[in-house]
Amino acid sequence: MDYCHSLMSEDKKRRVDRFRSENDKKRTITGELLARQMIASQCRISPESITFSLTEKGKPFVPDLPVEFSISHSGEYVLCTVSDCSVGADIEELRNVNDRLIYRVCAENEKRYVAEKGISQAEKNRRFMRVWTGKEAYFKYLGTGITALKEVDIFDDAIQRKMTCFYYNNYTVSIFVDCIPVMQDKSSFQKLKFRGQQN
Repeated sequence: MDYCHSLMSEDKKRRVDRFRSENDKKRTITGELLARQMIASQCRISPESITFSLTEKGKPFVPDLPVEFSISHSGEYVLCTVSDCSVGADIEELRNVNDRLIYRVCAENEKRYVAEKGISQAEKNRRFMRVWTGKEAYFKYLGTGITALKEVDIFDDAIQRKMTCFYYNNYTVSIFVDCIPVMQDKSSFQKLKFRGQQN
């Protein structure tokens, strides 16, 4: 953790150091470490040589390298996707949702899917997290930040063609990618499990 922290930009270090939660610090540092490892593997360079920058709207990118990446974290997991084209990804731990949240977030088509009559609360939670992570992944792909939640319908054909969603343990993962990524080797897919206060 200390080593990865030392590789961060001064601005990123300051932001991480201001986090009150030690777990938030660890998740953020782990996300950057995972991105460094995956990008280094993809581009066959050293992790230390990678410099991260932000677009005007705050989307992270790596100047002068032919890769795009997206980082997300929730609970015990940190997720990173790397591709040779634009990508956005989100992971969220399943949790209970209420109707007020559903109607605040979902487009009409999504509301019908999430709040279908007769489904259990557990299924409603799963469906909502599919919608929520899908929207997060899409907005991360755009790099605009979340600006118009109800104006984006993840079941729109143009979005669905480029969206992958799956469940892992008690988590929902969505990835929106603008093309089919070509990975140079299997080590490009790596997974780090975050275990709270443990090293």
